[in-house]
Amino acid sequence: MKQITLYLLAAVLTVCGFTNATAQDGEGVTPYFTTEEMPDLIKCLPAPPDTTSINYYYDIMQYMWGKEQRLDPEREAIARRDAVWSFDNLFAEFDIPFGLTISRTETPEIWKLLETSLVTTDQMRVAPKNFYMRRSPFLRFHEHILTYQAEEDEEKLKKSGSYPSGHTTRGWITALLLSEIAPSKADTILARGYMYGDSRVIVGAHWQTDVEVSRLGAVIGYMRLQTSPAFQEQMKKAQAEYTEKTGVAIVPSAADNIERDSCDYYYLRSEMPNMMKFLPAPPDTIGNKFARDIMRYMWGKTMRQDAERADMAKRDAVYGVDCIIREFSEAFGLTITKEGTPEIYKVLLDGCSTCDSICYEPKKFYMRRRPFMRMEEPTLTPEDEESLRKNGSYPSGHTLLGWSSALLLSEINPANADKLMTRGYMYGDSRLIVGAHWQSDVDAGRLAASAAYAKIHNSARFREQMKKAQQEFAEKTGQTVGIRTAAPAAADGSARAYRLDGTPATESTRGIVIQNNQKTVRK
Repeated sequence: MKQITLYLLAAVLTVCGFTNATAQDGEGVTPYFTTEEMPDLIKCLPAPPDTTSINYYYDIMQYMWGKEQRLDPEREAIARRDAVWSFDNLFAEFDIPFGLTISRTETPEIWKLLETSLVTTDQMRVAPKNFYMRRSPFLRFHEHILTYQAEEDEEKLKKSGSYPSGHTTRGWITALLLSEIAPSKADTILARGYMYGDSRVIVGAHWQTDVEVSRLGAVIGYMRLQTSPAFQEQMKKAQAEYTEKTGVAIVPSAADNIERDSCDYYYLRSEMPNMMKFLPAPPDTIGNKFARDIMRYMWGKTMRQDAERADMAKRDAVYGVDCIIREFSEAFGLTITKEGTPEIYKVLLDGCSTCDSICYEPKKFYMRRRPFMRMEEPTLTPEDEESLRKNGSYPSGHTLLGWSSALLLSEINPANADKLMTRGYMYGDSRLIVGAHWQSDVDAGRLAASAAYAKIHNSARFREQMKKAQQEFAEKTGQTVGIRTAAPAAADGSARAYRLDGTPATESTRGIVIQNNQKTVRK
């Protein structure tokens, strides 16, 4: 509550200046990549839930939750401010957690980085919004949204699909960028970025699933930015400007001076962002989110009836980089081995091990009971159950491993990002099918991986190793980073198609299906 009060007090200084998106936002800015060069969110993230699904029931419950939040005048005020669609107002919301006022004139390098990055990543939301044209919750329920210019905003929202949420995408990408500029402030910056997305549920403009998928889309866009030399150069300028203005420099990791035989961590566990400070605690056994956890646990059990998907889930349960290189090599477009691709293997091993460390403390602190323990039912991997009983369920370490691996491999070969992120998403869902994790564990694992992925980009050792991995990939394949190529031939048995809810598709299935680790449209 104290943190919310600070945000509210800071807003008093600028509230009279609220405007909608100005003509200056992004005007004349050349993006780092064109729309065609960006990942396709239609292909790498799930479609919005059908109105008969578990997730749609969850959306309705969370819409009601959002309306309840309006009873808190401080949270209501934040949600209203977050609804203003302009860079000026967006960046102003991060001034306190960032520790510096962001403006065109006083922090031109930081502003340029943020503006160009958002102009680039904003392109990703257009296609899925137009493709799905999902109706916003206020339209479904014939009610009004909670914004400063509700009538005007509602007219705009009626013409734009609800899925994904552009506001949420901007808020989470801004948080990731600012946490890379000021890593010592990452916890408060990421907390504000998370809150920014929830504001869309509170004002009634978006469903919860719109918000959740947008945070994932944001980090996919952030990953693509990392492959731009122009972005990398501007990030250095922004970091230097922040140090000059605040006197706070990026401190090298203590891990840089530690020699290890197996894995070279880029940061010590104590140097990583603290997810207990920027993500919510696991849901109690009452409330909308735990109800969804129960229903998604049941969904996972139904998925076991599909022998191929159940087998994939069991394969995904084998923890470690060796599992990743086996499961992701096809989507990556190159077989990864310790001997044959040593630089790629090393950035995966060291990067994933560092990212994984972010979940150690929350697992130990919350010690959440796993679904198979609550339900007293077996998992698909009974050999793992004894060790899992001694290890907290929140967040999901396997999910964190799969999502961070997909991000790292996509940074090496962004041309295959759609396939890699699809496989990374399925990797997390495997934990539900096995019965080892709740849906909220998986959701938290993906967001924790996103924050950890941003953190390791502060490491000079990581950046150097990533360059070596990209060079190795180019030498092995003859492909330049970012150039789209034909999909590799599918391995035996991988041509099986699935509906978006994970169930097997048949010859009569029409619409979007997942096949060969990517989405296709059957007419």
